[in-house]
Amino acid sequence: MDARYLFTLPGIPRLGLSRLMGKVARMPIPKRMRARLWTSVAKRLGIDEASVPGELTEYPTFLSLFTRGLPADSRPIPAGDAWLSPADGKLVTLDRVCAEGSWVIKGTPYSTRELIPGGHLDGLLGYQALQIYLSPRDYHRYHTPCAMEVLEAIVEPGDLQPVDPSLVRRSMRVLATNRRILLHCRSSDGTPFSMLFVGALNVGGMRFGFDDTLGQAPWVRTHRHFDPPPKLDAGDELGYFEFGSTVVLFAPPQLRPLAAAGDATLARTPLLSNIRVPGAVSLDESL
Repeated sequence: MDARYLFTLPGIPRLGLSRLMGKVARMPIPKRMRARLWTSVAKRLGIDEASVPGELTEYPTFLSLFTRGLPADSRPIPAGDAWLSPADGKLVTLDRVCAEGSWVIKGTPYSTRELIPGGHLDGLLGYQALQIYLSPRDYHRYHTPCAMEVLEAIVEPGDLQPVDPSLVRRSMRVLATNRRILLHCRSSDGTPFSMLFVGALNVGGMRFGFDDTLGQAPWVRTHRHFDPPPKLDAGDELGYFEFGSTVVLFAPPQLRPLAAAGDATLARTPLLSNIRVPGAVSLDESL
C-alpha cells in the first residue's frame, strides 16, 4: 500500500501536518550540505537536474528548490494565437461545463455550486474544463494561457487532501473540499475565462505575482475585485504552488485541444488552438 494513502483517512490532521511541513520546507540548509542533499532529493522526486536553474548550492531551502523558476531563455513563447498550458504536469481530464451546471472530472460528478468558489460560472456554460495535475517532480510555477487581465479572485478555505490521481477516490471529491482560488479573467480579445487553483497536502500555499496576499494565511472566504485589473502577456508568470497541486483551466468552447487526457503538459507551450489542425484532439473525441 502507498504510505501516502494514510493521509487520506478521516481524522488525520492534514492542515496541522501541512503547517509543520511548511516550517520544515523553509528551514535554511547549510551550504556545504546542499549539493549532496538536493541531489538526493531530486533523485527521490524524479526532478531533472537539467531543469534546475543555476547550481544546487544556490537554493537555501527545500521550498526555494521546489518553487524554482525556469532556466534563463528556456521555453520562448511560440508565435501564433494558440492558448498555452498554464502549468507543467499531466492533463488528467477534459470535460464540458454542462447546461445544468454540473460535470464529471476524472469520474467524479461535481455541481457548479460545490466545485466553484462563489457557486456560479457566469457566461461559462459550454466551456471546456481542462484539469492539470502537478506531481512533486514538476515545475511548480503557473503561467498565463494568453494575453489577459484578472478581473476577480474568489478564495475558498478547505482541507488539504492529496490530489494525486492514483490516491484520489471517487468519495474524496478533492476539487470541492480542498482550499481553492478561482480567478475570473478576460483575454485581450474580450473573451471571458476562468482558472481554478486547488491546494494539496503539505504546505498548501499559493502565490500570485499581481497580489502578494492572495493565497496566503489566514485562509478565509473572500471575494476580491481588481480595478484596474492587472494585465499580463501570454506566458507571463502568474505565481506558484508551495507544493504539488492541480490547475483547472475553463477555456472557451471554440478552442481545440492539442493534447488528450493522460498527456504531459508544459507551461508556456501550446495546449489549445483556434484552428483545427491535423492530429488535434477534439473535446468530444477525448471524452
